[in-house]
Amino acid sequence: MCESQKKLPTNPLVHITIGTHVNQENRLQSIVVHERSFIGDLQLDSDPDDLALLIAVGEMLGVKQPLSACRISCLGSLAILWLDHNRWLILRSPGQQATLSELLVQIWGKDLTLLENEGQLSARLNTAALSYLLNSGNTQDFRQNSDLYRAQSRDCLQHNPIQILSVETADDYEILVRKSCADTLLKWLNVN
Repeated sequence: MCESQKKLPTNPLVHITIGTHVNQENRLQSIVVHERSFIGDLQLDSDPDDLALLIAVGEMLGVKQPLSACRISCLGSLAILWLDHNRWLILRSPGQQATLSELLVQIWGKDLTLLENEGQLSARLNTAALSYLLNSGNTQDFRQNSDLYRAQSRDCLQHNPIQILSVETADDYEILVRKSCADTLLKWLNVN
């Protein structure tokens, strides 16, 4: 196939910014997600799931904290962007009065152990909860070899705690994600 006949990627990368608005009582009022345009086409002939590539593209675009999400889990009032095997960026639905810790316990109950160290929240899920989460229709993978990645995630999560980041603890997060991941996030925001 000649260069002019190459197809565009069916699930391209998009650069999104996620931020929040809080009220006077410091309660989450809204989550703001907007797509930032790339400057021109990035004609890259490389593995689109290469983390080093995504970080390099993020740095080129001036992203202050280049992150990428490999999967998304939408669980009622929570959306979890998986930044890697055991690092989650969690969004609470706007207007939700319960704390992030309370919502996590509501979802997983005894299947979850929360740990807090110097203001950093982390969690451990038991094997049954991990299996459900990784195989549930609530979780969508965006890697080319999602079966292998799911197995690696399960192994990593069984041996390491999940580091939890929250949009409410930072000004903004800039993330490079697959378009389908951004679309899933927007659907979750519209439902909640």
